[in-house]
Amino acid sequence: MQSKLVKIGTGTAVALVTVLVLAAVLTRVKHQREVDTVSDEQKIARTLEIIRTSTPEDRKVLKVLFFGQSITRSGWDKEVLEHWRVRYPNTVFVTENRALGGFPSTDLERTTEQNVAAFYPDLIVFHVYGDHHAYERIIRMFRSQTAADIIVQTDHGEVTPDEPCAEGLQLALHRQQGCAGYLWVHQRLWNDEMSYHKIPALAKKYGLAMEPQRMWWREYLLRTHVDPQSMLLDGLHPNASGKALIASFFDRYFDDLVMKWDGQREGHVVSIPASAVSRPEGIATLTFDGSRLELLSSAPLASWPTVTIDGVSPNDIDGCYQVSRTSSVETVPDWPAVRRVTLQHDHVVEDWTATLTNISPDQTTFDFRVKGSVTGDDGSGISTRDFVSKSGRLRIDAQDWMLLRAFNLKHVPLQAPFLVRWTVSNVCAGVPEVIDRGDGTMEYRYVLVAGTSNKAHTAMLRGVTSSFEKAVEFRAYKPPLVE
Repeated sequence: MQSKLVKIGTGTAVALVTVLVLAAVLTRVKHQREVDTVSDEQKIARTLEIIRTSTPEDRKVLKVLFFGQSITRSGWDKEVLEHWRVRYPNTVFVTENRALGGFPSTDLERTTEQNVAAFYPDLIVFHVYGDHHAYERIIRMFRSQTAADIIVQTDHGEVTPDEPCAEGLQLALHRQQGCAGYLWVHQRLWNDEMSYHKIPALAKKYGLAMEPQRMWWREYLLRTHVDPQSMLLDGLHPNASGKALIASFFDRYFDDLVMKWDGQREGHVVSIPASAVSRPEGIATLTFDGSRLELLSSAPLASWPTVTIDGVSPNDIDGCYQVSRTSSVETVPDWPAVRRVTLQHDHVVEDWTATLTNISPDQTTFDFRVKGSVTGDDGSGISTRDFVSKSGRLRIDAQDWMLLRAFNLKHVPLQAPFLVRWTVSNVCAGVPEVIDRGDGTMEYRYVLVAGTSNKAHTAMLRGVTSSFEKAVEFRAYKPPLVE
């Protein structure tokens, strides 16, 4: 009997030691996932290179997208833009804020593809609340659909944040401040968990620069003894003082990176001088690696370049056709009436409408009919079912209608008939993007192909005339994540 007890005790001890060793290993792995050895200067090297190498004689353009939800939408980015224009006068900043208030990560991911494609930035500044799995899916879209540098922001201080908890196995008798749990401890508050652990792990995994805003809020609030609520409008959204503080933290972070840049480069965007591309008999041929190719010119070309990509016209490539954000739900002007309209091999440039009828008083159900300015009547549906148009050109998923969400927020019903509008455009034809460089010169950007497969391609331009002499460079974009 005594021998059996000894064996049981020994077995229990071995099991306990095994569990503790495993917990220690998992703790080490978790910490390694969050500790990054790549500098943020390297992660946004192209952004920093554009700024640092811009001169009065060569004013380079930086396109910046601010994306997220209401905190990003609040307006602190306007103060940042003003700061940039004063501090970096030789850089041409072209910015858009396409944030959507009230859209946590699970909502925002339904809009990400179209919002990013519509602007195609050099730099994305991103913050959103919500599910960290949806957050990661948004990051993967950034990384697979653009070659943009990315800065992610941790949360601001809606309360005085806890200090970071060293999550994992903790054998001390007293828990560290900010930790919850026993033996296996974790951050006490979700916003601290997201800011101190989830976002840093994603920043390391996907090569994102990270502004540690939440930690700086903590330091500021502890140093000044300011009530965090005095910086907020409603317990969460920043007031004028809060927005100024957010902007000052971002300026501090960004300016430090610009100052530290020491010639780092990245290879996701490659410029090919137009002068280096031979064009015998008016035909220019070049190879590039990536999913997007632009032609930049200092003057408008006589006509849009006639181009093929691997022998295929861009007019036959899905990625050249993009759908706009839909018109507003009206009762919440920032919200599109439909989070996402998905194109299915739609190669027709036209305006679309969905006419909503038989809207129930609680806005849970309604009928709709879809019509294109070229296609004509393209079918009808009901809000509770996924819809594919008769032509097969577009799809609207039932989950993406925003009427019920708007009604639950504002308690104001929409009246039938209600019209929703959107547009399908061909970005690889039509008119170039024109950017005023602020020194009396303009930059004309012709998208030769967009959204093609992310690999090596051959582009052939025909009918290259004398106006091509104003072409400056071809620019190829290769997203770092291939999916």
